[in-house]
Amino acid sequence: MSPLDVSKPNIARMYDYWLGGKDNYEADREAAEAIRQRRPHVAAQALDNKKFQTRVIGYVAGQGVRQFLDVGSGLPTSPVRGEGAAPLWLATHEAARAVIPDALTAYIDYDPVAVAHSQALLASGSRQVVAVSGDMGDPEAILTDEDIRRAGFSLDAPACVILCCVLHFLDAGTAKGVVDGFTRALAPGSYLIISIGYGQGRAGQEFASTYNAQDGSRIYAHTWEDISALFDGLDLVPPGIADCATWGVQPPPAAPADQASMILGAVARRP
Repeated sequence: MSPLDVSKPNIARMYDYWLGGKDNYEADREAAEAIRQRRPHVAAQALDNKKFQTRVIGYVAGQGVRQFLDVGSGLPTSPVRGEGAAPLWLATHEAARAVIPDALTAYIDYDPVAVAHSQALLASGSRQVVAVSGDMGDPEAILTDEDIRRAGFSLDAPACVILCCVLHFLDAGTAKGVVDGFTRALAPGSYLIISIGYGQGRAGQEFASTYNAQDGSRIYAHTWEDISALFDGLDLVPPGIADCATWGVQPPPAAPADQASMILGAVARRP
């Protein structure tokens, strides 16, 4: 395996930095701070997304689903903010196994840096928790991956596919094709968890342009109609499509007064 290039920013490590982790380097921190200058709430939104994932993965596991595929997963970490403190969120396998102790989790990422880091972090763990290379643009290849199958994954049983903060790296048509590809293949009773960046009008375009040219990844602005269409044919779990910061939180926290963009999240069941 070739050595990791730490001289260029990497989106997975940038997220790790925003979340208070230690798996990042100077280039990642510089790029992350450049984005923070334009989007002051970016770190808070990244944290809200992780908390959303923790809540909804626990919900889906509570419905009896034992298989979780985290697509575009980044790094499976849950760092703490201080000695003795509890983590502010749980990694996917931790959240699932808090409900079902032997739940299967596969972390899938297109980025070799994220995959290498994930494999190192998970090296001493369960054989039912794996990290593999995969492209969300090819759902069939992910669902038939040999390493995921060896971990015990089966398309005959309900599963949960997680597509959190990754679909805005695709244009609207391609993103819907990805969701439809997973939906068609999954057994009835399966779930999809989706979160995606959103801003109305100019705020949506600004959300997209903020990231572009930082690490070479392009972000697309999706309209509300684009996002709603992702769930065609699925049963949305209440409250439906909502700000990640408020989804499933009672009472919902107040949004920042100057918030022009957000991370929307939703959970849907395949009937």
